[in-house]
Amino acid sequence: MNKRVYFIFVFLFSIWNSISQQADLSSPRATIYTHLENLKPDNYHPEISAKTIYGLDLEAALDKAIKLKYIYDAKGVFIDYNNIPADPNYIDSIHFPLPRHAYKPFPYKLPQVYLEKYGKNWYYSKETVAEIDILYKDIYKFGADLIVKYVPGPLHAKFFGLELWQWIGLLVIIFIVYFVHILLKKILYYILKKAKNLLIKIPVDNLDEQLKKFSHPLSYIFGIYLMQMMIPYLLLGQKIGKFLIASLQFAEIVFWIFVFLKLIDVFITIYKKKVEKTANLLDDQFIPIIKNTLKTLVIVVGVFKMLVIMGADPRALIAGASIGGLAVGLAAQDTVKNLIGSIMIFIDKPFKIGDWIKVDNVEGSVEEVGFRSSIIRAADTTIYKIPNSKMSESVVNNMARRVYRRYNTTLGIRYDTPPALIEEFVEGIKKVIELHPLTRNYSNYTPYNSAPYNVEFIEYGDSSLNILLNVYFMTKDYGEEMHARHILLLGILELANSLGVEFAFPSQTLFMELFPEKKPAYPQYPENMEEIKKRLEKAIKTFQDKITKY
Repeated sequence: MNKRVYFIFVFLFSIWNSISQQADLSSPRATIYTHLENLKPDNYHPEISAKTIYGLDLEAALDKAIKLKYIYDAKGVFIDYNNIPADPNYIDSIHFPLPRHAYKPFPYKLPQVYLEKYGKNWYYSKETVAEIDILYKDIYKFGADLIVKYVPGPLHAKFFGLELWQWIGLLVIIFIVYFVHILLKKILYYILKKAKNLLIKIPVDNLDEQLKKFSHPLSYIFGIYLMQMMIPYLLLGQKIGKFLIASLQFAEIVFWIFVFLKLIDVFITIYKKKVEKTANLLDDQFIPIIKNTLKTLVIVVGVFKMLVIMGADPRALIAGASIGGLAVGLAAQDTVKNLIGSIMIFIDKPFKIGDWIKVDNVEGSVEEVGFRSSIIRAADTTIYKIPNSKMSESVVNNMARRVYRRYNTTLGIRYDTPPALIEEFVEGIKKVIELHPLTRNYSNYTPYNSAPYNVEFIEYGDSSLNILLNVYFMTKDYGEEMHARHILLLGILELANSLGVEFAFPSQTLFMELFPEKKPAYPQYPENMEEIKKRLEKAIKTFQDKITKY
């Protein structure tokens, strides 16, 4: 009996010793290799694989090692042993707050899993061992053997790298996902329409069609999530699982890109309908800039996510994008300045489309505010394209925002005009202004405003007595202002003709001895005040009658 016990002890000791010898834990690469290679069907030695789990007895370590292998398969991670450090004294100074003898094989897909050096050997860390059951339960809520234990023997036959039951499972999953997609897109469309009717009170053309297009990729995303939940139960293996999971993640990102692009279309459609009701056409110019910027941002983020799925290091991508962005920014400083100028124009809104403005020596109507420059059309229809950086830095005179359009000139009359006639002429001009339909007058004057107009004899000129004419036209339109000037100046001219007032022009008078038979060619001014007032009243009545036809 003692010999039998002795032989059993020697046999078990030799097995354990062989296992210990085969469990290479000298480096991160050796530990991961020991864990995974000894769980392959053609090299199945779970006792050796269990040696990579730290601090547990053999039975508990076996359970953890197998579960961790299932987690790797479900996440679609692929182990490239050449990329795993083989240095026994490897130190990670990137993924941990302080440098330590540790290694994370999948820092972005499975950040909870890492190896750590205890003594001379590398094991899955205590923290990882504590997280394995939680990760496993999140993926395999009903256990990894949910389907396998019910599969009859004939369905285990291999067919193109997979067992027959796995092919059947894939077809069933595809059918379920397609059915869910058909049903879900209708439900989502119904919900979106209800939300639209509750939240959006203004009628928007083609919005229902855009919501329908928005619901399609959204339902596909739910289908992909459903596939990602069910596929791990098929136990497809590392290579096929990695390819399928990566394909699903890639498709998920593509559909998310479509979702956000359609969401932007919906947002822009609603925003466009709102800005159409505003008088500011600058908002209309801002729409394509917002749309293109948002869509570009969505595509860039989507491509970034795709590159990460394909194995790119996010830190390297961010660093490369930062350096590339800096290089592009330095090479295109003017473009960046103009872009910032565009943003400042849309924020400050110093003018709107159609406004008549003056920037430096350029004067004209604003036709377009683009991403880089603005287009100004001058009065002679010349097109000026001004960089937005200059527009945002220059003094912009927005004539369209004037409450009134001011007209200031000087009327020069002859030096020999009698003072009484000058007084009546000035009073007559004031009455013409009061009667004019577009001039600001005392009917809309308050003490807090400046005088509505100015008509005064102000100076002795070189060749004339100068009368100031300063009026304000109540219009913002250039053409209407020109017509208003026409009416005003024509009325003043007719008034002068009626009173006998003559306008002066630069001249010199030569005095010489007169011949007895000759008389000087001076104008004959009325001297009787009653005659002057009579002529004034007649001229004002004539202007008042004419003004009604304009």
